[in-house]
Amino acid sequence: MTSWAGRWLADYRRMLKGPELEEPFDVWLYRPLAYLLVKAIAPTPITPNQVTAFNLLPGLAAAWCYWQGTPGGYLAGAVLLFATNVIDCVDGMLARVRGAGTVTGYILDGLADYIIQVSLFVALLHGVAVTEGDPWLSLACGVPAGLVFAWWCARLDLLRGEWLARVHGRRRDPHAELAALRREAEQWRRQGGHHLERALVGAFGIYVRLWYRGGDSDPATADNEPLAEWMCRKRPVLRMAVLMGPSTHITLIVIAGLLARPLWYLWTALVLGAFWGAMVLGLQAVRERGGLVRTS
Repeated sequence: MTSWAGRWLADYRRMLKGPELEEPFDVWLYRPLAYLLVKAIAPTPITPNQVTAFNLLPGLAAAWCYWQGTPGGYLAGAVLLFATNVIDCVDGMLARVRGAGTVTGYILDGLADYIIQVSLFVALLHGVAVTEGDPWLSLACGVPAGLVFAWWCARLDLLRGEWLARVHGRRRDPHAELAALRREAEQWRRQGGHHLERALVGAFGIYVRLWYRGGDSDPATADNEPLAEWMCRKRPVLRMAVLMGPSTHITLIVIAGLLARPLWYLWTALVLGAFWGAMVLGLQAVRERGGLVRTS
């Protein structure tokens, strides 16, 4: 490998979250393209939050195209959605390369993702109703598929958060996180920050409370279990979980758009999503039972 290629590869890896946290489609498809954009944007004054806000445009445009329920609309929506997922990788990579990540940026990124995903699912429901001529079929497939997707995103968020906290040596402490959120909200107040940004920090405080209330109780994560053993036990669960993460769903929607077969995606998301979720939960139960035996 030439020296410049080695430097680029090392630079690219520095922008990733970590091998256990990344989805395969991101690592091998979306993030390499996003990396080229990051290299172009990094010397400019463009901020990660501005990238996040801009990404709403192609994301909502993609949803509008899927809403039409026509072959041309699906094709245009697939192209726009592919671009949206590439740009979605840019803000986080740009923040990591600049060392400028903030709670507000994290909230904005999550909020933008939710807006795009909800809009996309609503558009798919309408598109399927137009394509198939049966709105009840659209509702029967789309609503359960959307619920499975939302549940799995929340579940994956819990697994990723648990990994980050444990691997970095920090116990999951909601009081500490809420205190940090209050400090950032107070900083925005003193600096005359926008009401929207301050409201986002407050809303995220509510989310953190719900996050910890809904988190799993894993007695084997106590301090008497060595970190290496804990990572060995959790790694297979997390790596299996990320295989059906949001980027996988986005890729399936892109493929469905290229084929003008949105109903295919809804069935796949419902059946495969539920099956994969059950498989991950089963693997997690087996691995945690093994951890309890070793630490008892």
